[in-house]
Amino acid sequence: MSAFKKSCPGQNTAFLKDFNTNIIPCPKCGFEIEFFADERKVKCPKCYSNVFRVNPQIIEYKNGDIIYYDSEKSCLDWCGACIDKSDYTDIIENNKRIEKKKEDFKKLISLIDKSQKEVIEFLIEAFRKSINHLRLFDPKAFDVLQRENPDLFKKVRQYYLKFLENS
Repeated sequence: MSAFKKSCPGQNTAFLKDFNTNIIPCPKCGFEIEFFADERKVKCPKCYSNVFRVNPQIIEYKNGDIIYYDSEKSCLDWCGACIDKSDYTDIIENNKRIEKKKEDFKKLISLIDKSQKEVIEFLIEAFRKSINHLRLFDPKAFDVLQRENPDLFKKVRQYYLKFLENS
Protein backbone atom coordinates (compact mmCIF):
# COMPACT_ATOMS: atom_id res chain seq x y z
CA MET A 1 0.00 0.00 0.00
CA SER A 2 1.12 3.57 -0.60
CA ALA A 3 2.81 5.28 2.33
CA PHE A 4 0.69 8.11 3.69
CA LYS A 5 2.35 11.46 4.34
CA LYS A 6 1.39 13.50 7.37
CA SER A 7 -0.21 16.19 5.22
CA CYS A 8 -2.82 13.84 3.78
CA PRO A 9 -6.27 14.57 5.21
CA GLY A 10 -7.31 10.97 4.56
CA GLN A 11 -4.36 9.35 6.33
CA ASN A 12 -6.44 7.94 9.16
CA THR A 13 -7.13 4.35 8.09
CA ALA A 14 -10.22 4.32 10.31
CA PHE A 15 -11.93 6.26 7.50
CA LEU A 16 -10.91 3.87 4.71
CA LYS A 17 -13.97 1.89 3.74
CA ASP A 18 -12.56 -0.44 1.08
CA PHE A 19 -9.69 -2.79 1.83
CA ASN A 20 -10.51 -4.99 -1.17
CA THR A 21 -7.95 -5.73 -3.82
CA ASN A 22 -8.18 -5.75 -7.59
CA ILE A 23 -6.07 -7.88 -9.89
CA ILE A 24 -5.21 -6.74 -13.40
CA PRO A 25 -2.68 -8.08 -15.90
CA CYS A 26 0.47 -6.07 -16.53
CA PRO A 27 0.03 -4.53 -20.00
CA LYS A 28 3.68 -5.28 -20.79
CA CYS A 29 4.25 -8.87 -19.60
CA GLY A 30 0.79 -10.12 -18.55
CA PHE A 31 1.79 -10.90 -14.95
CA GLU A 32 -1.17 -10.54 -12.57
CA ILE A 33 -0.76 -7.48 -10.36
CA GLU A 34 -2.68 -6.87 -7.15
CA PHE A 35 -3.87 -3.35 -6.28
CA PHE A 36 -5.29 -2.35 -2.96
CA ALA A 37 -8.29 -0.02 -3.01
CA ASP A 38 -6.13 3.06 -2.30
CA GLU A 39 -3.42 2.32 -4.89
CA ARG A 40 -3.33 3.78 -8.40
CA LYS A 41 0.24 2.87 -9.42
CA VAL A 42 2.21 -0.31 -8.73
CA LYS A 43 5.47 -1.60 -10.13
CA CYS A 44 5.13 -5.01 -11.80
CA PRO A 45 7.18 -7.49 -9.77
CA LYS A 46 8.10 -9.41 -12.93
CA CYS A 47 9.09 -6.76 -15.54
CA TYR A 48 9.30 -3.69 -13.23
CA SER A 49 7.00 -1.59 -15.45
CA ASN A 50 4.76 0.99 -13.83
CA VAL A 51 1.19 -0.27 -13.97
CA PHE A 52 -1.74 2.03 -13.35
CA ARG A 53 -5.11 1.01 -12.01
CA VAL A 54 -7.71 2.86 -13.99
CA ASN A 55 -11.28 3.11 -12.84
CA PRO A 56 -13.52 1.73 -15.55
CA GLN A 57 -15.25 4.20 -17.79
CA ILE A 58 -18.86 3.81 -18.74
CA ILE A 59 -18.92 4.11 -22.51
CA GLU A 60 -22.18 4.73 -24.29
CA TYR A 61 -22.68 4.77 -28.04
CA LYS A 62 -25.59 7.08 -28.77
CA ASN A 63 -26.67 8.65 -32.06
CA GLY A 64 -23.32 7.83 -33.67
CA ASP A 65 -21.25 9.36 -30.87
CA ILE A 66 -19.18 7.93 -28.05
CA ILE A 67 -19.99 9.38 -24.64
CA TYR A 68 -17.81 8.74 -21.59
CA TYR A 69 -19.10 8.79 -18.05
CA ASP A 70 -16.50 8.73 -15.29
CA SER A 71 -16.80 6.35 -12.42
CA GLU A 72 -16.14 7.48 -8.88
CA LYS A 73 -13.23 9.83 -8.25
CA SER A 74 -10.62 9.29 -5.60
CA CYS A 75 -8.71 11.80 -3.50
CA LEU A 76 -5.82 11.46 -5.99
CA ASP A 77 -7.92 13.22 -8.60
CA TRP A 78 -7.86 16.36 -6.46
CA CYS A 79 -4.94 16.24 -4.07
CA GLY A 80 -2.17 13.65 -4.30
CA ALA A 81 -0.67 14.68 -0.95
CA CYS A 82 -0.78 11.09 0.27
CA ILE A 83 1.85 9.74 -2.15
CA ASP A 84 5.28 10.63 -3.45
CA LYS A 85 5.35 13.55 -5.87
CA SER A 86 6.92 11.38 -8.62
CA ASP A 87 4.14 8.78 -8.27
CA TYR A 88 1.50 11.50 -8.37
CA THR A 89 3.13 13.01 -11.49
CA ASP A 90 3.14 9.56 -13.14
CA ILE A 91 -0.55 9.11 -12.34
CA ILE A 92 -1.42 12.53 -13.78
CA GLU A 93 0.59 11.76 -16.94
CA ASN A 94 -1.19 8.42 -17.28
CA ASN A 95 -4.55 10.17 -16.93
CA LYS A 96 -3.54 12.54 -19.76
CA ARG A 97 -2.53 9.55 -21.91
CA ILE A 98 -5.92 7.95 -21.30
CA GLU A 99 -7.71 11.19 -22.24
CA LYS A 100 -5.76 11.17 -25.54
CA LYS A 101 -6.72 7.53 -26.09
CA LYS A 102 -10.38 8.43 -25.51
CA GLU A 103 -10.21 11.19 -28.12
CA ASP A 104 -8.50 8.83 -30.60
CA PHE A 105 -11.18 6.22 -29.94
CA LYS A 106 -13.92 8.75 -30.67
CA LYS A 107 -12.21 9.54 -34.00
CA LEU A 108 -12.05 5.84 -34.86
CA ILE A 109 -15.73 5.30 -34.07
CA SER A 110 -16.69 8.33 -36.17
CA LEU A 111 -15.17 6.60 -39.24
CA ILE A 112 -17.36 3.52 -38.88
CA ASP A 113 -20.59 3.11 -40.81
CA LYS A 114 -23.33 3.29 -38.17
CA SER A 115 -24.96 0.15 -39.55
CA GLN A 116 -21.85 -1.83 -38.49
CA LYS A 117 -23.10 -2.38 -34.94
CA GLU A 118 -21.09 -5.57 -34.43
CA VAL A 119 -17.85 -3.74 -35.32
CA ILE A 120 -18.68 -0.87 -32.96
CA GLU A 121 -19.64 -3.22 -30.10
CA PHE A 122 -16.41 -5.18 -30.50
CA LEU A 123 -14.29 -2.03 -30.52
CA ILE A 124 -16.01 -0.59 -27.46
CA GLU A 125 -15.39 -3.79 -25.51
CA ALA A 126 -11.78 -4.03 -26.76
CA PHE A 127 -11.19 -0.40 -25.77
CA ARG A 128 -12.58 -0.99 -22.27
CA LYS A 129 -10.25 -3.96 -21.81
CA SER A 130 -7.29 -2.04 -23.25
CA ILE A 131 -7.65 1.18 -21.25
CA ASN A 132 -4.46 0.39 -19.30
CA HIS A 133 -2.53 -0.66 -22.41
CA LEU A 134 -0.06 1.77 -23.96
CA ARG A 135 -1.63 1.42 -27.41
CA LEU A 136 -5.21 2.25 -28.30
CA PHE A 137 -5.97 -1.49 -28.18
CA ASP A 138 -4.19 -4.49 -26.76
CA PRO A 139 -3.20 -6.48 -29.89
CA LYS A 140 -4.33 -9.68 -28.14
CA ALA A 141 -7.95 -8.59 -28.62
CA PHE A 142 -7.45 -8.66 -32.39
CA ASP A 143 -5.63 -12.01 -32.25
CA VAL A 144 -8.58 -13.59 -30.44
CA LEU A 145 -11.09 -12.01 -32.84
CA GLN A 146 -9.15 -13.25 -35.87
CA ARG A 147 -9.31 -16.83 -34.55
CA GLU A 148 -12.92 -16.71 -33.35
CA ASN A 149 -14.64 -14.56 -35.98
CA PRO A 150 -12.51 -14.00 -39.12
CA ASP A 151 -15.26 -12.11 -40.97
CA LEU A 152 -15.70 -9.58 -38.18
CA PHE A 153 -11.92 -9.33 -37.86
CA LYS A 154 -11.66 -8.26 -41.53
CA LYS A 155 -14.25 -5.51 -41.01
CA VAL A 156 -12.66 -4.26 -37.80
CA ARG A 157 -9.21 -4.32 -39.39
CA GLN A 158 -10.45 -2.32 -42.40
CA TYR A 159 -11.79 0.48 -40.17
CA TYR A 160 -8.76 0.44 -37.89
CA LEU A 161 -6.35 0.72 -40.84
CA LYS A 162 -8.42 3.61 -42.20
CA PHE A 163 -8.15 5.30 -38.79
CA LEU A 164 -4.36 4.79 -38.72
CA GLU A 165 -4.03 6.29 -42.21
CA ASN A 166 -5.96 9.40 -41.10
CA SER A 167 -3.97 9.83 -37.86
